[in-house]
Amino acid sequence: MLPDASAASAAALVNALLGSNSGIAVVAGSAQYTGAATASGTFANGGTGSSGLGIDRGVVLSSGDARFVGSSAAFPGDVANSTGTFTAGFGNSLTPNMSPGTSLLSSLSPFGTQNASVLSFNFIPNNQRITMSIVFGSEDYNDALNSGFPTDVFGIFVNGVNYALVPGSNTPISASSINCGGPTSGAAPNIGGQNCNLYRDNPPFFDSIITELDGLTTRIDLTIPVNFGAVNSISFAIADAMDSFGDSALLISAGIQAIPEPSTLALGSAAGLLLWLSRRRQARGQSSRGAALS
Repeated sequence: MLPDASAASAAALVNALLGSNSGIAVVAGSAQYTGAATASGTFANGGTGSSGLGIDRGVVLSSGDARFVGSSAAFPGDVANSTGTFTAGFGNSLTPNMSPGTSLLSSLSPFGTQNASVLSFNFIPNNQRITMSIVFGSEDYNDALNSGFPTDVFGIFVNGVNYALVPGSNTPISASSINCGGPTSGAAPNIGGQNCNLYRDNPPFFDSIITELDGLTTRIDLTIPVNFGAVNSISFAIADAMDSFGDSALLISAGIQAIPEPSTLALGSAAGLLLWLSRRRQARGQSSRGAALS
């Protein structure tokens, strides 16, 4: 996998997530990215097999350097908020990410955050729900587990509500909530796991997955309620919790889509479709700097 962090503008990131048939109209000019330039990017060939990342293509946001996600080099992500450049000689060149934290994640990290990477935009959907697939990975696996130190945090906020939750629960996804116990070495070995069925181990020197990340979740599918035919907001945010050691990454699959409620016809009523088309035209007209995606 080769994340492309060059010229990863907010508009380019959003475009990579939605495509042309998403049923989602982005409000023109609303896309914003906050964070280090190298902390976000698009990626392809991530792989869905046993050695892959679980998502083939999409967008990556990191609390370090997004490019380290595509390498299995031994140590770059363990350096304080620094990772190797994903080029020849990876691991010899360090690229610090010195971004501040974000208030979006304050409720998930009472000790504060650092090195935040946040992608936000407003959109008008043509249905009542949106679907997406994500993978979370971290260098916090497994040494930070049960250590007393907080693990990195991320959230997917739609209209202010975080939907990045362990499936079937109200628990935010993190290394602390999805793991198979640990650490494998350190002060508290052999502690029981949490939602182990959703975890993939990738320890240093024994990397079986094509990434520097020491552990990842399986692919997690999210279905999120939205306001049909109206303007909604969404923010993807990730950050280091408390300190700047042990970077983490959020991978978001291309193909976010609006879908109907189970009891609703896929195309909706004619009146509803006309309303969405009207709102979409309004979104396109709000700014001359960009065009809405559909």
